[in-house]
Amino acid sequence: MASPQLQKLIAAFEARAREGTDETLSDAEIVALYRSGTDDELLLVDGIAPTLSPDTTVTSVLAEGVPCEWVIAAGADANRRLLFIHGGGWIAGTLNSYRHQFEAMSRATGMAVLAVDYRLAPEHPYPAGLDDCVTAWMWMLNHGPNGEGAGKTAHLVGDSAGGNLTFALLLRLRDEGKPLPVAAAAFAPATDFTCASPSMTERQHLDPFIQADNIDWIFSQYVQDDTPPTHPYVSPVFGDLTGLPPILVHSGEREVLHDDGLRIVQAAKQAGVDATFKTLPGLIHTTEYWCHVVPEGLQSLNEVGAFLKSHG
Repeated sequence: MASPQLQKLIAAFEARAREGTDETLSDAEIVALYRSGTDDELLLVDGIAPTLSPDTTVTSVLAEGVPCEWVIAAGADANRRLLFIHGGGWIAGTLNSYRHQFEAMSRATGMAVLAVDYRLAPEHPYPAGLDDCVTAWMWMLNHGPNGEGAGKTAHLVGDSAGGNLTFALLLRLRDEGKPLPVAAAAFAPATDFTCASPSMTERQHLDPFIQADNIDWIFSQYVQDDTPPTHPYVSPVFGDLTGLPPILVHSGEREVLHDDGLRIVQAAKQAGVDATFKTLPGLIHTTEYWCHVVPEGLQSLNEVGAFLKSHG
């Protein structure tokens, strides 16, 4: 049975979906609305905002010009490093709004988390954000919280749009002959901009968070050149996944992106990758974002943390 906190979170999104709006907004107004709602959404369960433990350290750094943060929970090993790519639909999301999730992941893995503040569309369309992730990854390999120096291990995780960028980054690194992570994971990754996943229609009635018919608009904001929606760096499910490291994907049962995660894990397995997919019963999109208040979100995050920890 769903926890009271999860029930409240779902009810809040269902109420939003019922309210809707008949107002016609410009693209710029929609982007602004997305961005303004990020922090408000954290308060949807009893108005409870996340707080960091006083013994967690947060340090701002520049990775070859890309703004990032080291977020390190007490007891984490500074030489075991994890790049975290936040979500937000490629157009929103900030390090501030996701910092509690970075902390929770540092605690779950015992690793130092480098959170990358990649450039967002539409001001900085594809491939700007992906380029920043490549830069941050390569920098992290030889720089840690204590300065220059190689780490013992390097891992990768992403959330939603950050899950998309996680897989795109893996493909870029492999294609360019750059070092790959020991293991990678993604929460509810969007992997197919053609919207071919069956869950896009079959689970729409279950999903109070994402409207599948908004995906084309998001693509138009993210990709502004002639890159097709089937390009592997945009829709990784269409890529050759051969040679990727072990991967774990978690997706909620009640989300239209469910099969995006399932399909890319199936494709990875066919390519010989050690890949695992888990459906989270009753959960909506990226419930892990509310790990500070929804126990199911924290449980999922901790399971992913244990997976990454088990691979070095």
